[in-house]
Amino acid sequence: MLRLLLLRFLFAVPILAFVSEVTRPQTAATRLFSSDSCDVAVIGGGFGGLYTALAISREAQQRGKSIDVALVEPSDSFVFLPLLYDLTVGTATEAEVCPPYAELLEGTCVRLIQASLESIDNSQSATLKPASPKASTALSFRSAVISVGASPESIMKSVPGALEHAQPFYTDKDAKATRRLLSRLKQQTNPPRIAIVGGGFGGVELAASVKRKIRKASVTLLSRGAPMAGTRAETLIDKALEKLGVVVEQCSVQAIDAVAADDDGRSSQVTIQRTQWGDDQSRLDMDPWDAVMWTAGSRPTNPVSGGLPGLRRSDSGRLAIDSALRCFECEDVQVQGSSSSSDGRVSTVKTVKFEQPPIWALGDCAEIVSVNSGPAVPKTAQAAMQQAEVAAHNVLEQLDGQRSAYKKFQYQDLGSMLTLGGPNGAVMAPRDGAFAPVFAPLLDTAGAAFALADKMLEATVGKPALLETLGLSLGSYGIAGAESGSAPGTLAGTLTGAARRAVYAARMPTNRQRAVAATSAAITTAVSLAQEATEKKQG
Repeated sequence: MLRLLLLRFLFAVPILAFVSEVTRPQTAATRLFSSDSCDVAVIGGGFGGLYTALAISREAQQRGKSIDVALVEPSDSFVFLPLLYDLTVGTATEAEVCPPYAELLEGTCVRLIQASLESIDNSQSATLKPASPKASTALSFRSAVISVGASPESIMKSVPGALEHAQPFYTDKDAKATRRLLSRLKQQTNPPRIAIVGGGFGGVELAASVKRKIRKASVTLLSRGAPMAGTRAETLIDKALEKLGVVVEQCSVQAIDAVAADDDGRSSQVTIQRTQWGDDQSRLDMDPWDAVMWTAGSRPTNPVSGGLPGLRRSDSGRLAIDSALRCFECEDVQVQGSSSSSDGRVSTVKTVKFEQPPIWALGDCAEIVSVNSGPAVPKTAQAAMQQAEVAAHNVLEQLDGQRSAYKKFQYQDLGSMLTLGGPNGAVMAPRDGAFAPVFAPLLDTAGAAFALADKMLEATVGKPALLETLGLSLGSYGIAGAESGSAPGTLAGTLTGAARRAVYAARMPTNRQRAVAATSAAITTAVSLAQEATEKKQG
């Protein structure tokens, strides 16, 4: 009898395990490719794609609608790009910057399909290439949103040696590779010589972060013009970089060549051939550089290898969209004209007819081409997040057949923020738009108040050596002239850096992630300041 019971138990265990596995609730990660159809296919999981998918889920729930949204993205984690600099130098955690989609999509009607887009047609179906080694999957949809971003690779390809010898800085993988590179450079006995290519936001933020991370390093920013030229912060950035010890060289990089290699055969030192601004000939700097980091320029990503032949492109190569963010279908029509050519044959005129399929696009890969669409929309996370709300609303109206209820996108400039290394940051008021008349005077007033508070504190108790060592201040950032009106509409300092992290935490896609980001910002900032103080004391 005992033997019989034992045999029954041994047979029952695997059966129960099988039943448990089959009946276990499926998560976003375990139900990949469980369906070949959906109501809405969102291609791309960046700011535009993820925030559109979540907005559709949220608005559908408010309307009491049941909807199936598929987020097609080869990665398993979202990347909050504005914090890549902080992640690189250790003042932000991966949990804050790269949260898994499974956590962000929990409790929504959005499911993740880890795949990239191979093709899409106007018959409302897409062919996907799974991130895992499986056959391509066909996904049918009632509506699709394309938000695949832009790629820097084509820019780097135009400069000989850039792909081989420069470290790009655009993605989370780039940030992690840069962090490993900085760790190696920091251990060098001699001060490392580092070049950063690109004078936009990315180059300035990376240069400031790297210099703050490795104070002994010689950091040079290579830019075609003045860093952040044409922005409110141009004067402020010039002074901030000078105070940090970052050298700015206005030039155009022509080629990068290896002059030394490490034990693994990788380039450990390079030379940079570049044309000085205003010169006609290239100049080869024979002094070797220990590292080159590349942030310059990007071009729209071609979502599929063969392109999207059925969708119209703008002159810049982006997907052409109207003010409602809807794509145009391109149909070639040949029409025979009534006039004759010089050889007596009837000439053929090629015309183009534009229609609109249920496909939408936003972010860096798209461009509004409608008449009276207003100024060009910047290719920023802020713009993509604003477009996501409009796209989500219009997709739901399209599914309901309410085309007359489409919203038109109108970009609202809310200003810009950037890191100046460590806990310090800067904010710029918008130049145009409804918020410009409010934000600029507000920042100027705050800057004057903080600068006065700095001076009163120093006059009363003197500036503590630790604060001076770490470059901390309330608002003036210790930059002579920056607080006296030479950079109106801007504010910089330690409190501004804290405000930047707080704003980014508030812009995270979910409440749970907002809490994670806020906690991470507080802890990592305190730890990094303590580490800097210790290193300075030991040095």
